[in-house]
Amino acid sequence: MTTTLAPTGARRAGLVMVVLVGAQFMISMDATIVNVALPSIRDQLGFSDVTLSWVVNGYALPFGGLLLLGARLGDRLGAQRVFRWGTVIFALSSLWCGLAAGPTALVLARAAQGVGAAIMSPVAMTLLLAQFDGPARHRALGWWGAMSGLAGGLGMLLGGVLTSASWRWNFLINVPIGVVILLLSRYTGDRRLPAVGRADVLGALLSTTGLLLVAYAVISTERLGWTDWSTSGLLGVALLLLAGFTLWEARVRDPLVPLRIFGFRSVSAGNTVIALVGAIGQITYFTVTLYLQQVLDYTPLQSGAVFLPISVTLFVVSTAVPRLIRRLGLAGALGGGLVIAAVGLIWLAAHPPQGSYARDVLGPTVIWAVGWGIAQAASFVAGAQGVEADLAGVASGLIATTYRLGGAIGLAAMITLAASHTEHLRATESQTRALEGGITYAWWAAAGCALVAAAVTVLLQRSTEKV
Repeated sequence: MTTTLAPTGARRAGLVMVVLVGAQFMISMDATIVNVALPSIRDQLGFSDVTLSWVVNGYALPFGGLLLLGARLGDRLGAQRVFRWGTVIFALSSLWCGLAAGPTALVLARAAQGVGAAIMSPVAMTLLLAQFDGPARHRALGWWGAMSGLAGGLGMLLGGVLTSASWRWNFLINVPIGVVILLLSRYTGDRRLPAVGRADVLGALLSTTGLLLVAYAVISTERLGWTDWSTSGLLGVALLLLAGFTLWEARVRDPLVPLRIFGFRSVSAGNTVIALVGAIGQITYFTVTLYLQQVLDYTPLQSGAVFLPISVTLFVVSTAVPRLIRRLGLAGALGGGLVIAAVGLIWLAAHPPQGSYARDVLGPTVIWAVGWGIAQAASFVAGAQGVEADLAGVASGLIATTYRLGGAIGLAAMITLAASHTEHLRATESQTRALEGGITYAWWAAAGCALVAAAVTVLLQRSTEKV
């Protein structure tokens, strides 16, 4: 393991945190900032209701599918160099998005953004893991989780503000941020593993193609459903590719993902929890937004403002996670956070028909934010706990991939189930009441996911690394 930065390097340590956590903030914000701008984008660029979803999915597909490859590129070519490449790609593609003159140009630019994000995110975490150790690492990952949570809510609020001027500013704002990150990236240090044998090109192709097909098939369920032959066919091909990837990794001399990393209890159990935490977050953000706009008739800007107390709570709670881990242990803090998140979701689901925000949404969403903020930051610590230095890049790639794909799969599954429940209620209820019933169903299911994840944290109690 690397050692913590010496006290004389405190200023440099602060810059490292600003650059790497700032990059994560920008990437996380870009996943939500565009949501409230979608109607304006549709009207100005001529998207149809069907093709408009590709403004979001065009970013999500390469982001979810290329994270493992991005992490391994950092190990091979140097994390700092690859981080800079990713920053340049992200900034230039953001400029392309802001200047796009038609639907095709915008979707292609969003795909390029996803590539840049897939390179930046895991490599930024790799650099963070390489620079900090022990309690300092927990603090750094706490800030990482705090910025991820804060960026989601602020992205929606900022998106509403920027869209009032022009939807293009939702993308152009990334350009100056990217330039600052690039200029400060020289302070991040570097990490590169000595090349041994040949690069695992086949492993990269199998894993990337398999993950891309999983992400595409899951996103397609919103339109086709889970039982459509094309969905099941894509998932079947994806599973075969991922099975082939596992078999190949077990025999190749220098694998993309050394299977011995799953011998760490924290990695196996931690990534299971990370997937569920990602799903809970995506489900809650999406359904609360839907409830506010389609049940309570809030405007996009009002809906964005509603997420401000959630974002502030996530930020405050996540920065306190290292102290909670020292006091309660990793499993205690993580499990406790998940139980609190479940309580918030149960309270939210128990609201009266067509309730009010102040009475029925504010309290439970803040409680949820307390629990989910703890769980998100602590789960990142769990996924990297005890991992050897030469596996730090792989661990960070797994964390990023699991979190993003867990969120995408969880959200798509829940949208399908909630839509089915809504359709069932339409026979006896009004459109608004049926929609509200489907959203409530999703909140109950998300609470169940949180309790399942809390049960999995028991496996982390035998971890050998001291907090």
